[in-house]
Amino acid sequence: MDALIALLTGSVAGLALAAPLGAIGILLVQEGVARGLRRGLPAALAVATVDVSYCTAAVLLGGLAGPTVTGLAPWPQLLGGIALLALGARGLLRARAAFRPTDVRSVGRSGTSAQRYVLFLGLTAVNPATLVYFAAVLSGVAGFAESVVTAVAFVVGVGVASFTWQALLVALGAGLRRRTGPAFRRWSGFVGDGLVVVFGVALVVQALERCPSIDW
Repeated sequence: MDALIALLTGSVAGLALAAPLGAIGILLVQEGVARGLRRGLPAALAVATVDVSYCTAAVLLGGLAGPTVTGLAPWPQLLGGIALLALGARGLLRARAAFRPTDVRSVGRSGTSAQRYVLFLGLTAVNPATLVYFAAVLSGVAGFAESVVTAVAFVVGVGVASFTWQALLVALGAGLRRRTGPAFRRWSGFVGDGLVVVFGVALVVQALERCPSIDW
């Protein structure tokens, strides 16, 4: 019974983390639009992999997780913002080129499934606040981390919920891909990458404001 409760609690925690639509969520929808469901799922798996990894680290580190991540601030956030800026800017350039009739095929995302997995793994991993989130959740249900069985059940719940949600975002994009034409893909890519740039700028600005070496 304890393992089942831990599994359900992990599922709720994983869903609560994944559900808010941020830059990664927008990119996952775009992945489905550009590459389809089957070829877009590696990106969803990459995001879930990071969530599971950080959840496992929170289980193992316990109360040390929060201070460990806090000590790194604001550099991970700055790195993540720069990465999103670069990815969004590259996407905007590709979307701009795709508006030319001869370049319709360039709307699709380039790279193999393995490359897309690594890309999304890196983009998600640069946000260590996920580790703090799971440490905070586990502090309220400390009993789950005291048993190997319940700890594993909690992590599995997080992984299943995270992957399910990310896969649904890719499926949403894939559904739009089937029901729309190249013009929609061009515009969705343009708008999506523009939003990613906005997220990137916001992260960079927040990180610079928290940087102790810069006097604003």
